[in-house]
Amino acid sequence: MKPMTREQIDDVTSALGFATAADPDGVLRAVRALQYADRQRANPIAVRQALAAAQTVVKRLLAIETEHATTRAAIACLVVANNRGDDFSLSDLAFELEQAAVDLKDDYDTADALARAVEGEGLL
Repeated sequence: MKPMTREQIDDVTSALGFATAADPDGVLRAVRALQYADRQRANPIAVRQALAAAQTVVKRLLAIETEHATTRAAIACLVVANNRGDDFSLSDLAFELEQAAVDLKDDYDTADALARAVEGEGLL
């Protein structure tokens, strides 16, 4: 999959205006609204609701695309710096992502719990 360019992200952001990003449950609601509108095409309210829901999903996808681009850029910068003789670590990557507002706290917690479970298997 080819990531969106910064210009494409900016264009979509501008086109969406003040639409809010769907939360995880909102994605499911949007899919259901789209399915309902597909069955009720003559119902302008259903169609309007489906279009509004679709915009929230696009806004969420755009946020994910932006975070993905930020993560890729941080990784690339540190790899290139290391290839040129610097000595950055994964802690440096974590710091860079934190500075760019990429929140990995839940991911760290999950990884820590998994590591503890794997370590605990040796004790059983």
